[in-house]
Amino acid sequence: MYIDTLHNKSLLTSVCFCALAFMTVPSACFADSLGSGFAPVNSAESGAMTRQLSYHAIVKVKKNGTYTDRVAQCIELLNLHGESKIEPFTEQYSATLSSLKVKKAWIETRDGKQIPIPLANIFVRPVPVSHGAPMYSHAKILSILPPKMSVGDTLHIITEKTVFKPYFTDMYSSYWNIPESKSTRNNSVEVVAPAEMHLQYAQRGAWKTSHSIYGAEEIIRAEMQVHHAEYPGLSTVGERQYSPIFEVTSFPNWAAVGTAYWKRANQMAAVTPLVSKVADEVAADKSGWAAQKALFSWDSANIRYVGLELGVGGFVPIAANKTLETGYGDCKAHSTLLQALFNAKNFQLYPAIINWDNVYNLPPLPTPFWFNHAIDYAPRKHLFLDSTGEYETPGQLAVGERDKPTVVTGPHPRIVMTPGAEPSKNQFVYAASLVLQKNGTLTGTAQMRTMGWWAWAYREIFASIPPSHYATVMSALLAPSGGGFGSFQPGDPAVLDKPFHVLAKWTTPDFTKVGSYLTFPAPTGPFLVPSLAEIPNPIAYLAQVAGPLRRKHPVETYLGGVSWTTTIQIPAGYRAVYLPVDEHLRNAAGSYFYSATFHDHELRLHYRLELNKVVYNPKKYQALRDLLVADLADQESPLVFRRA
Repeated sequence: MYIDTLHNKSLLTSVCFCALAFMTVPSACFADSLGSGFAPVNSAESGAMTRQLSYHAIVKVKKNGTYTDRVAQCIELLNLHGESKIEPFTEQYSATLSSLKVKKAWIETRDGKQIPIPLANIFVRPVPVSHGAPMYSHAKILSILPPKMSVGDTLHIITEKTVFKPYFTDMYSSYWNIPESKSTRNNSVEVVAPAEMHLQYAQRGAWKTSHSIYGAEEIIRAEMQVHHAEYPGLSTVGERQYSPIFEVTSFPNWAAVGTAYWKRANQMAAVTPLVSKVADEVAADKSGWAAQKALFSWDSANIRYVGLELGVGGFVPIAANKTLETGYGDCKAHSTLLQALFNAKNFQLYPAIINWDNVYNLPPLPTPFWFNHAIDYAPRKHLFLDSTGEYETPGQLAVGERDKPTVVTGPHPRIVMTPGAEPSKNQFVYAASLVLQKNGTLTGTAQMRTMGWWAWAYREIFASIPPSHYATVMSALLAPSGGGFGSFQPGDPAVLDKPFHVLAKWTTPDFTKVGSYLTFPAPTGPFLVPSLAEIPNPIAYLAQVAGPLRRKHPVETYLGGVSWTTTIQIPAGYRAVYLPVDEHLRNAAGSYFYSATFHDHELRLHYRLELNKVVYNPKKYQALRDLLVADLADQESPLVFRRA
């Protein structure tokens, strides 16, 4: 899928091809009481570094789906640190499907002086390499480099885009999204199209819409006067899931979106002699699910991922036969090849389009441009397969693909939800044996068994890190609990249909002071949390998700099922003074169990956390927070011993 086109029109984003660059921004801080010399802060209206003072778009659509989009906008610099957000100003477009021209660009200073931006400061460049993978694309990035700006100066830009070849003939679909963390004023979008196209329109948030017909044309208009910047809490889902959006589309329903993709993709999955030969060699004498797993694993291991966006290739995959000849392809090529290999062995498999980001809902109206990734769906087993992910277990999706509405194509296109948390299938089992020596040094050995998205994350990690670097990784993981050294012994990341095992051995010198009293929190051990935020510390992850008392927007968590057991040999002569009490908590979010026992110099700590969802809405957040806070408190609680 064309995952890297973002119509970045500074603050207001007009998105025709879906890609989401997301980041989580901490909430604004404020004091309960203000001392002398401090002014109160209106946190609802401050904090943004730039402000969109105006944005006006006029889109003129033709019956065949081509259109022109003329945009006039003005951006004010509120903070010098915001200069990097608009210098350079950039917008991406497909050079084979459209043209993009700057009609006029200038700076207006605070005192009213106008400074034209010279043509030499307006240039076009190819798209950069994306997501760590090679990318071949006809897409270009238009960049405008304004002169040095001062606080209070405004950047004015008038652009005109002409789309002369649509992705889908006779169809038009676009949406305008204002990220929640942006400050903007005076926005308007006007879409003029032939009335016979029967365009639908909808909005979410503060957009005000209207519709009128003049002769053979219809005009759809949306306006928003004010949108204040708001910064979501950590672990909040992507802004695109809840921020204001205005959408116009000619797709009547989601089934039509699936049909549009299927018409282009299915013909590329033809069973040629080469496809049949590879399928026979890979499946060999296997049948049923064993043969399907073999085909999936071969595709994952032997076809190199390379991003491709050539012409209308954003929605037209490379033919399976061609992918076999070249040995590389993008997500659509992987999906189509796997479908062809399944076809060769008479297995049913249909392409499906999905998001790979932290957005878990659909927009108000059907559009193909909400999605940025292609996978496959096996209807008879109700399984999703992503052969792009080189280290995914067959039938188990990676972190960014769980709990998502997905358009399954094929003869019966429809929306199907991907599996959610499934704690029994997405599980981390940790068992550690530690020895606390008389000098305070802690030595440990741990066995880690991962399944589902945990296995995907751990395979990815250990396939990308050379063994000579294991010691460095171990040191980084041990740093929050006192530092130390050690290494890992992982299993084979190429074995996809079995749980992934990792053995860890480490030493933490001076872990705690050994004296009349002995006290320390439970050692967290060297394990990573497989989250989109890539937080390498389980305690920090728990604190991030369970931070605020209440949430305005849904939150995401990638824990699924965690079973954690640690035994610690305590030096002789100590008795337990304080251990956390046993807990047994079950609610609408999942369950949490904890126990701590001490017998014959051996301390045994065990907890089991099971979360039954990936995304929790604000009403369910309190139940989630109760589980995570209980876990966090037990992990950070001091364990106290006294010398007898």
